[in-house]
Amino acid sequence: MWPHLAVYQHTSDALAVIDGERFVDVNPGALRMFGCAAPALMLGYRLADFSPLQQVSGVLSAPILTALGWRARQSGNLRFDWRCVGRDGREFWVDIMLTSVAHDGRQLLCAVMRETTARHHEQAAIYLALMAGVAVRSRFDARARHLAEHDFLTGLPSRVLLRDRLRQALAAARRNGRLVALLFIDLDRFKGINDALGHQVGDLLLREAAARLVRCVRSVDTVSRQGGDEFVVVLADIGAIDQAAHVAATIRQAMAREFRIESHRLHVSASIGIAIFPADADDIDTLLQHADLAMYHAKTNGRDGFEFFSPDMNRQIHQRAALEDELRQALAQDQFMLAYDAQIDFASGEPLAAEALLRWRHPERGLLLPEDFLDVAEGAGLMVPIGDWVLARACRDAARWRDAGQPLVVAVNLSRTQFMQKNLAHKVAATLSAAQLPPHLLELELTEAVLMHHDGNARATLAALAALGVRLALDDFGTGYSRVGQLRDYALSKLKIDLSFVSGGVDGDVAQAAVVTAIIAIAHSLGLTVLAEGVESAAQFEFLRRQGCDQYQGRYARANGQFDGLDGLLDGSD
Repeated sequence: MWPHLAVYQHTSDALAVIDGERFVDVNPGALRMFGCAAPALMLGYRLADFSPLQQVSGVLSAPILTALGWRARQSGNLRFDWRCVGRDGREFWVDIMLTSVAHDGRQLLCAVMRETTARHHEQAAIYLALMAGVAVRSRFDARARHLAEHDFLTGLPSRVLLRDRLRQALAAARRNGRLVALLFIDLDRFKGINDALGHQVGDLLLREAAARLVRCVRSVDTVSRQGGDEFVVVLADIGAIDQAAHVAATIRQAMAREFRIESHRLHVSASIGIAIFPADADDIDTLLQHADLAMYHAKTNGRDGFEFFSPDMNRQIHQRAALEDELRQALAQDQFMLAYDAQIDFASGEPLAAEALLRWRHPERGLLLPEDFLDVAEGAGLMVPIGDWVLARACRDAARWRDAGQPLVVAVNLSRTQFMQKNLAHKVAATLSAAQLPPHLLELELTEAVLMHHDGNARATLAALAALGVRLALDDFGTGYSRVGQLRDYALSKLKIDLSFVSGGVDGDVAQAAVVTAIIAIAHSLGLTVLAEGVESAAQFEFLRRQGCDQYQGRYARANGQFDGLDGLLDGSD
């Protein structure tokens, strides 16, 4: 970099290094130009801090400098004239050349600045420069305004332009007695995709989602990106709320279609909140707030849907926010615990494994089951830390069982968000090492839904886990739409038949009984162990035993004495 060169220190030109928008190094020539006695008077400041509020053309200095810096980084070099102000208040003209330079992983700008005040004092020269540059300046100002008013990634209107459009739409609706609908849209589970596959894939997904949204509305409507995976749609001049519902349904369908990003086949959905002017609010901020609340309500109702704002939503959202805070405290204060459900061998009647079941010892509400809080945990981005806790605790318990002379396999469910982590295999290996648990005593369970949504990376992730020596099980088989032929492509060792098939097949549903029989036969042909979930009666037990099922779990095991001697071992305590 320049600071190590003698010419950097002795040239009469003003030289500076800019990181982001702030000076991080300046030479003596820059100090003289801007009337600074020491580098501390420039370092950490922006060029905008040494500029008048407006340039001669009338444009604001700060946003235009931001746009110029962006252009320089994109093109590599950019030269322009600029009006500056020194520390002593003197205003002067400067010819600036910005050059983009990569250094230590950062994109810096090197600025060469020469004062040109004398040239600008010549009226003829000023006149000629204005005449020659008027067209260019006009185009540049238009481009700068566009950059200031539109999202850089998607090209959609930014928050600033959205508010202006919304202000106009509300004013027209007041004059004409019409309605305006505001749709607040959040892409479900986008964060997991972004974290697992990287920001490049996430950005491409956002661009495609933005394009689909634009195709769902009229030309008079506005689609805006608020940031992250949140979008806002303004439906101007509508006559009834069913028009908003129709657009929301169209958006749902558009987002439900598969996204093909690079080599990935991705699936997301949209949660949509709708607020109507003037029924739900009469001003922009309240309308946005109510649409946002309605969107969160749509998420709490299972995602992939839309909700209109209603007065009681505010109370529900506050309750959800309180539960999120309590979940974070639960992690910090060790309020979670594990219960275990033994998996029994049909042939010997002996327990072979135990599935870890998460419970929350809430200080006020007592023992809570996963269905009481996991949706909130996922929405709050807590599934990975909670899953990490479950995995670590289950491995420690399994090591304790082994030391007690009962080497049971511990089965741990992986959430969709956990499975998408790029470092999952490394994290599992580290957890096994910390617990001193042999890999063959850990079984990781994932559902068909996880494989369907992440088929492009599922094979590689499962192969990496299998290479560690852990066992892999496909949970709730039969509830999804995975093709049986795909099973041979995955490094699975066990297939778990969903309890709905177990109860239905034994209790009179001939078709489901045939499905159970076929699943067992196909799994065995692929070399997979078959476990039946939710076995509750002797009739179910006998049916599954006759069909050659390998293992089972459920209430029948406890009722039949299979848990004798295990209750103390599986209590989850250290």
